[in-house]
Amino acid sequence: MSYPPSVFIIIVNYNGWKDTIECLESLQNVTYPNYRIIVVDNNSTNSSLEYIKKWCIGSIKVSSNFVKYNPDNKPVFYIEYDSETAKSGGTKEKEGYIAGIAPNRSLVLIKSEKNLGFSGGNNIGIRYSLNRNAEYILLLNNDTVVTCDFIERLVEAAESNDRVGAVGGKIFYYNKPNTIAFAGGRIDEIRGNGYHFTDDMFRRPSPVTFLTGCSLLIKAEVFDQVGLLDEYYFLYVEDLDFCFRVQKHGYSLVYVPDSIIYHKEGSSTGRLSPLSLYYSSRNRPYFVHKNVEKHFKVILFWMFYLPTRLLRSIQYGKKGRYIIKGIVDFVVFKIRNNFPSKTS
Repeated sequence: MSYPPSVFIIIVNYNGWKDTIECLESLQNVTYPNYRIIVVDNNSTNSSLEYIKKWCIGSIKVSSNFVKYNPDNKPVFYIEYDSETAKSGGTKEKEGYIAGIAPNRSLVLIKSEKNLGFSGGNNIGIRYSLNRNAEYILLLNNDTVVTCDFIERLVEAAESNDRVGAVGGKIFYYNKPNTIAFAGGRIDEIRGNGYHFTDDMFRRPSPVTFLTGCSLLIKAEVFDQVGLLDEYYFLYVEDLDFCFRVQKHGYSLVYVPDSIIYHKEGSSTGRLSPLSLYYSSRNRPYFVHKNVEKHFKVILFWMFYLPTRLLRSIQYGKKGRYIIKGIVDFVVFKIRNNFPSKTS
């Protein structure tokens, strides 16, 4: 029996060390034998990396309803890189330090010199992973906890067909653990959005058109064809864009109901925070103009989008100005950059 393919798990942290160490604690219990964990810190301002290191040596215990803290899994041996060294695959000396250590007892910490958002932070980890010959790359939100066999189920589905490019599992709400947040999804080009199925209609691995970046396993070869995440998005909609491009290059997406995690939805930025309102409002028209080829769909998008966003901006009071700013900033970007160009 051949050894299971390597899975490099990328977690992006920005000031969220408490969530991150709970996620890391849960990852220590996974049963898949061939994985590596990479934490990319997006230039946190609250000493997140130092707290994560304290967790590594056993100085901080995790309190969780989902995972029991296990002191026997400490210390966790870690190596550190700056972003440029990481993107080239690290160094032989440091990689040798964690070679041979069990996956749940080793960790790669990467310090970004600036906050690059979800897309840029993940791209640092993706470049590192590709240069370390990863066979699969798993994007995982830091505010999640995982079940012990979630990776096996994903890899099984991905290995079932050469044209499967990416797979994702079932996500429950962390605070409502019996309520489904994601059970597959679809892309709506006219609305420039990715919609979550929550009715548990799939009982076996099934093709879908949208998978959330909250937990997304991607074959390494896909990046050679599709490229990395588009860093213009910064936050939100980058997973929609990536799923669209994956399918455009002839790969399929598969939802795997037996792979289960729990997500603290909105804990990173807040569902109605200025950041979420701004970037979601800016990025949806960016996605449509970049990817949707039929002009009538673009027209329909704006016929739907502008009235609903204006209404939302009124409903949200002072926060509503971030919706308007997001739309205006996209329009300015489009004019200045003659977007989309023929090479986009």
